[in-house]
Amino acid sequence: MKQFRLCAALCLLVTLCACQRSTVLEDQSIVIALAYEVKENNKFQVTGTFINAQPNAKDTSRTVSVEAETSKGARRKMNQMLPNKLATGQIRVILLDKDIFRLNMIQEIEVLSRDPFFSDMIKIAIVDGSPEELLAYKYENHSNIAVTLNELLEHNLKTNWTPSMTLHDFTRSRGLQRSDLAIPVLKKEEDEVALKGLALLHKDQIVGEATPREGFFIKTLKGADTPYLYQLNIKKEDMHQSGMDRYLLEDTDNVKVVFNVTKSKAKIKLVDPKNLKFKVIVNIDVDVQEVSKRYKFIEPGAIDALEHQITVEITGELQQLLDKLRKINSDCVGFGELYRSRVGNSEYLEEKWAEMFPESSINAQIDIDVIRTGIIE
Repeated sequence: MKQFRLCAALCLLVTLCACQRSTVLEDQSIVIALAYEVKENNKFQVTGTFINAQPNAKDTSRTVSVEAETSKGARRKMNQMLPNKLATGQIRVILLDKDIFRLNMIQEIEVLSRDPFFSDMIKIAIVDGSPEELLAYKYENHSNIAVTLNELLEHNLKTNWTPSMTLHDFTRSRGLQRSDLAIPVLKKEEDEVALKGLALLHKDQIVGEATPREGFFIKTLKGADTPYLYQLNIKKEDMHQSGMDRYLLEDTDNVKVVFNVTKSKAKIKLVDPKNLKFKVIVNIDVDVQEVSKRYKFIEPGAIDALEHQITVEITGELQQLLDKLRKINSDCVGFGELYRSRVGNSEYLEEKWAEMFPESSINAQIDIDVIRTGIIE
């Protein structure tokens, strides 16, 4: 009996080993980035950039572009044009053109989250210009632009002003209690690709853009501790109001102050539900890196005057952003989600919030703490 069981086990092992299918890197077409561009006939021009795994290949990447009505249709056509089968789960970046939003074709991107070919952690970005051109261009300084794009977005997500925008973030924001999106914008500039700012959406339409500095505020308000190198140009009349001018060793019309945000924490309060009044409080620790004019840091009151001046300047910039978001009706921060959590009746407010948000009142408060000073020109 024991011999029979042993023989059966050996036969099963041999069968399983024989049926095992090996995956050879050179036998796969590994797609790293996909670009979706809308054509005049409302079809997609889908461009993919692949890693060339052939050991003797001169180029490390290859770009293929096809026209299709759906992402699966594009995948089928790409498979017909490639020497090897597309590898699943390797895509890092999806690029979209602005016409996808203008023509209300964003639904096809949303359904990608239900396709096992795509990971929820794929980064999404909008291209200012042609996504196909951005991927297909032969860059002198980048052997594979898809890898560069992934590293560019990842770096700025971790250490700079760019808020997270993955396929998971994208589909979650379009759920029952939807919030508007802020999506990174890339632009090809000669032989480089630059991260220019954020596209601000209302529902499925792009209604405005945010600068990198505004992106710092948006990311902070969404709950992320956001490192950022900040520069202020402070005018003479403003320095007089704060008393900062008394600590300058020479008279000047303006002073440049550069500081690094080492810690930032935001809190949003609903102070009056009936009248839709919010208060935004942001606590920021800064490391002063540079002051363009000689400043008497060691004198009593000098640091307090500098803190007060930075507070006034940044509070004004944050307030401008909050007013801008209300004006263009892009609740990319999530004020509506906070309001619904406190008031209830989510389904009703989901329908009405687009009318309510522009009528709300949002006041900004910044608390600055200078933790150290650095270089002075």
